[in-house]
Amino acid sequence: MTVTEIPTPAALARVYFDGAKAQEELRGNWVMVALHRWPGFVIVPLCLRQGIGADAVTLAGMAVTLSLPVWAVLLPAGAAAWTVCLLAHLVIVLDCVDGDVARWSGTTSARGARLDLIGDMAFWGVLYGSIGLLADGGTAGAWSALALAAAWGRLLARVINDSVGGAPTVDDGGGWTAGGVAVAFVAGLSGAIPFLALAAAGAPWVVWLLVGYSLIDLVDAIVRVLGKDPR
Repeated sequence: MTVTEIPTPAALARVYFDGAKAQEELRGNWVMVALHRWPGFVIVPLCLRQGIGADAVTLAGMAVTLSLPVWAVLLPAGAAAWTVCLLAHLVIVLDCVDGDVARWSGTTSARGARLDLIGDMAFWGVLYGSIGLLADGGTAGAWSALALAAAWGRLLARVINDSVGGAPTVDDGGGWTAGGVAVAFVAGLSGAIPFLALAAAGAPWVVWLLVGYSLIDLVDAIVRVLGKDPR
C-alpha cells in the first residue's frame, strides 16, 4: 500500500465535515457523528503510516466482534458489561476507519465492500446476542433468545433495504422539519445500542428496546418495498 500523503486528524475531520457523508450521518446516524467518528480521525493516519490496509482493519473489527460473547460469559457482570460496551464501540470506530484508509490509500474495491458488509452484519447480530447474554447473567436464556430474535429482525431489515437501493436518508432535500428531526433522532439511536450493554445485567428489560428498534427498522423496510414502483 503506497500513500503519497498522510492526512492529519484535523484534515480528516475537515474533509468529513465538508463532505456529504457528515450530513448523511447527521440525518440518519447522529450518534456516529457524536461519538464514533472522532477516534477514527486519529487511527486512520496511524494505519496509513504503518501500511495497515483497509481489509486488515475490517478483519480486526471482525475478530473483536467474535470476542464479545466470550467476554459476556466469562467476565463478572460489571466487567463484562463495560468490556462488551467498549469493544463494541471500538468495532464501530474500526468500521469508520477501514473506509477512510481505503479511500486515502486508493485501495477501494468490491471485495473490501463485501467484507465490510459481512463484518457489519455479523457485528450487530453478535452484539445483540451478547447484550442478551449479559441480561441473562452470562448464560444463554430467554433474554438471549429474545435478543437474537431482535438481531434477526434488524438483519432482515438490512437485507430488504439493500434490495431496494440501501437504507433511506432523512429529509434529503436539505431542510429540517419537526417530523424530520424526530425521525432522524430515532434513526440515529442505532449507534447508541452498544451502551445498552451497561444496563443489561441490572435491567434486562432493555432487551425489549432492541426488539422495538428492530421492529421499527423492519416495518420501515417493508413499507419501502411496498411503496416501490413494481416496474
